[in-house]
Parts: sequence; structure tokens; C-alpha cells
Amino acid sequence: MTSISAKTLASFTLIITALIFLSACDEDTFPGPDFSAVPDPVSIAGITPDTLSNNILIYTVSEGNSNLSGLNQRDLALMRFSIWRDAGRGNVRDSSYEGQFMEPAFVDIQRRQIGNNVNIFTGPYFGFITNGMIAGTSENNYEDGEFRVALVPPSVTGLSDTLRYDLELFQILD
Repeated sequence: MTSISAKTLASFTLIITALIFLSACDEDTFPGPDFSAVPDPVSIAGITPDTLSNNILIYTVSEGNSNLSGLNQRDLALMRFSIWRDAGRGNVRDSSYEGQFMEPAFVDIQRRQIGNNVNIFTGPYFGFITNGMIAGTSENNYEDGEFRVALVPPSVTGLSDTLRYDLELFQILD
């Protein structure tokens, strides 16, 4: 009869203990992002959209300071954004309000990143949606600037539903 060494038995016990521990974890152990502070989608009723060549609809809810130059795809900006599935009727896909963060977020438009190089779920069309947005009107451009809503159809995203973007630009940094 073959005996099991103490080392083999200890390894086996460690593996079984780890498997039991991992199987005991439920869905709430590792919560997803906290989108509880995301405001409801802004009404676009009565606003005539601009239609881009790829059928993205852009609704300008409010305009920024027309004396300032517009945002381009190479810029860094302070903005708030929320992205929903199902044209704003579905779950939040991503938002600068994540974790109840209420201040405008630093966004690298070209790299589609927020804060310290954290990728945001914007898709490659984010630059087209934000192109030309105008910042706010105060001395430091920290008042409300241009607010856009974009509806991006499945033919562009490759998803099964339309994505809705609510974007508010506060300041162009670079």
C-alpha cells in the first residue's frame, strides 16, 4: 500500500480549502460599479437632431460660449458623461458619476480614458460625438458648457441596441 506524504496531503488540503472558499463567494462579494448617483437621461423632446454620416443623432440640449474654440479629438477636457443601453431606457453602461463622483471628470478624448488612464466604454465614435463641443461661459470655464445627447444605432456599435450618450463639457484643458 502506498502512503501519502505529509507534503502532498498539505497541498491537497490547501487546494480543497481554496476551492471551498471560492465557491462560498456569492455575487454580492465583488460588487460591480456603483451607478446610483447617475441622473436620469435629459429630455430631448422637441430638439431637432443633427445626423452624422453614420446615422448617429446629435441633440444639442444647451450651447456653450460661442466665443471659444470647440473640442477636438486630440483634446483633454473636464466633462460629465453617462452612457446607457437601449437609447437611455436600459442599464447604465458607463458614467463619470460612477462611485457617486459628482465633479466633472478629466477625460482624454483621443484615448477615451478618464482620470488616471482608466478606459471608458465610449467606443471609437466618441470623438465624432464630442467634436466641436464648446466649453462653459465663466472665467475659468467651469460653468455649464455645451450639453449634447447622442444616439448611436446598432449599425455603428455592433450591439443589439442603441447607445445613448449624455455629455456635458465644462472646460477644454489642452
